[in-house]
Amino acid sequence: MKQVFALVDCNNFFVSCERVFDPALEGRPVVVLSNNDGCIIARSNEAKALGIAMGEPLFKARAEIRRHDIQVYSSNYPLYGDMSARVMSALQTFTPDIELYSIDEAFLNLAGFEGRGLDNYGQDIRTAVKRWTGIPVSVGIAPTKTLAKIAGYVAKKFPGANGTFVIADEATRRDVLAKIPVAEIWGIGRRWAKMLGSRSIETALDFHDTPEPWVRKRMGVTGARTLLELRGLACLDLESQSPDKQTIRVSRSFAKPVESRRVIRESVAAFAARAAEKLRRDGLLCSVVNVFAATNRFGPQGDYYRGTASSAPPAPSNHTATITHAAMAAFEQVYKPGLQFKGAGVMMLGLARAGDAQGNLFAPPDPSRDTRAQALMTAFDAINTRIGRGMLRYGAVGVAERGKRGVYTVQNRRSPNYTTNWSDLPIVRAH
Repeated sequence: MKQVFALVDCNNFFVSCERVFDPALEGRPVVVLSNNDGCIIARSNEAKALGIAMGEPLFKARAEIRRHDIQVYSSNYPLYGDMSARVMSALQTFTPDIELYSIDEAFLNLAGFEGRGLDNYGQDIRTAVKRWTGIPVSVGIAPTKTLAKIAGYVAKKFPGANGTFVIADEATRRDVLAKIPVAEIWGIGRRWAKMLGSRSIETALDFHDTPEPWVRKRMGVTGARTLLELRGLACLDLESQSPDKQTIRVSRSFAKPVESRRVIRESVAAFAARAAEKLRRDGLLCSVVNVFAATNRFGPQGDYYRGTASSAPPAPSNHTATITHAAMAAFEQVYKPGLQFKGAGVMMLGLARAGDAQGNLFAPPDPSRDTRAQALMTAFDAINTRIGRGMLRYGAVGVAERGKRGVYTVQNRRSPNYTTNWSDLPIVRAH
């Protein structure tokens, strides 16, 4: 059967989520900030037209924000995550084969739906997602995933595409590729784009017409696969199940420099507990716990410090107590009294599935392999999911952990959690 892929991409996703619950933002310039309200990570089309740059620090953009009355929001990841799940749920009504590529993108397998008219089917997808979630999306359809990415780029950037674009024949493919810079090809990084540009390969069509042996010699198997995908030969299948993670990282920047050993230690313990929760969610065990902490990189010259240390549990584990104990051991090697720390975090290394992890014959039994301990962690996670993260926690996190959020987050412009918190539900009053 002929392959047909669709890339569905949410337009300005974080901004669109904010607009769903505040329609007055439609048509107005809006930006969303990173953690601690540091940099701009999402912009509406109106903000882009005003020259607001992606990644620009908030303090540098303040003058333009005031001049143009740009609406500014702190990032609200619980809201964005829930809205993403709603979008993906809507997409699953159009095909059973779907790959969740990122929080705002998904690949769909549309093979067998050609009889409905692919352009019309793409418009049906856009209409349904907008109606059911309020989120506008663009749809690119093509015989390979790489070409679907190109079609999605056209659907989003070219107004005449009306949000959907289909690459179904060679003439359309060559015409589109001639308009796309080589750097916009999925899988062509900055280094390769620079190398190709130095050889006058400026557009996607230039790369498309480059001899395969030349590409394979200079860019390896990955480059050759990208070339074949551009030529309409599908080399990448849908990944219905994401590959196991190699690392899990939980970290935060502090709102203000922190010197207190207790506060930093409790923060690291909270990060370790969160990492253990993620390990259990993904069915993984951790062999090494890495802890790091750093002062302000932009402080007085010569005062920057970044310490890192690792500690291994007796056996691979995902039990909160075991992971936290290892993190606390590593923390003692990282912390230096008298320093003003600006951030800290933990990283889980040496990850493996329970059946694949190498045990330790001479270590005591790990709680991860004990039925009662596993049941305890399952109940632990279920309660925190239902009532609120951090409601149940180990003593190392500190008794005031839930009220300590202000230590390491600044979110002065955060919208309510409309869909994930009962107290934040919108209220409609009849006049």
